Amino acid sequence: MSADLVKSFNVAATLASQRIVTHNTGTAFGVKYPAAALEQPVGVSIDTVLDVSGAIPIQCNGVAKILFNDTCASGALVAADSSGRGVPFVDATAGAAYIGTLVDAAVGATGTVAKVLINPGYKAIP
Repeated sequence: MSADLVKSFNVAATLASQRIVTHNTGTAFGVKYPAAALEQPVGVSIDTVLDVSGAIPIQCNGVAKILFNDTCASGALVAADSSGRGVPFVDATAGAAYIGTLVDAAVGATGTVAKVLINPGYKAIP
């Protein structure tokens, strides 16, 4: 039995698989790509969903496969760009959020899919 928690969420817009998602403010059980670094990730999309009136399975814990848009060192914290792709977490903005830690080998090229341990958090706010 898998320890990964997968939940069904409403789709706010067309979402691709292996992307980091956040809650859609004002919509119960809705998810979308993060619009800003300050939005807390809730999980990773498992399927590609084109029907915006449907639902999408989201992996909320465990180890998930994420499509990367930048290089990233193994063991580094992973954040999301505005398309839900993985990027290295930049500890620059108070309140910036990340999805978890890259547990796979280092990502050396854009478009690589790598495994990330889902453990969302924020940079401490002073």
